[in-house]
Amino acid sequence: MKKSIRIILPLMVAAFLMLISCGGGGEKAKLTEKGQLLSSIAWKLDPNATLKGTTDSIKDTTGIIANIELKDDVKAIADFVAETLQFAIDSKDESKLSYSRTYGEGFLSTSIVGYWSFNEDETAVILKEWDNAASKEKDPVTYKIIELSREKLVLQKEGDMAPNIYFPKH
Repeated sequence: MKKSIRIILPLMVAAFLMLISCGGGGEKAKLTEKGQLLSSIAWKLDPNATLKGTTDSIKDTTGIIANIELKDDVKAIADFVAETLQFAIDSKDESKLSYSRTYGEGFLSTSIVGYWSFNEDETAVILKEWDNAASKEKDPVTYKIIELSREKLVLQKEGDMAPNIYFPKH
């Protein structure tokens, strides 16, 4: 009996440690072709393209034409602080999909993280930001996918008039 316990106990401990190290044994998230494309690129917001999308939306709804474009130093600053959006399979729990939204560059940057998913027909992405202070997810925010290709990502937040336009970060 003691010999059996000596053999079984280490095996149980090893199995338990393997279960913990594998993230609880959850099934790895699977990405569709659209999900693979979305997560294969770090997407950088283009302030001028997004601004133009906003002014085009104003023109469509009010008839007012506003040709606003950021130039020179103002454009450089806007590009520097513009967000970068990255989608992925979570590195700590491969059964979940995570994202990070980083504002700025280098040591002056700040990041927001959370989880993401598609809606049923993959026409929208749903972002659930993580609230560190409350240790829980915030309410989900849905972004309609207007365009997704290797060259461009256009997302429109539910309730917003104008889309956000992203290009691959170089």
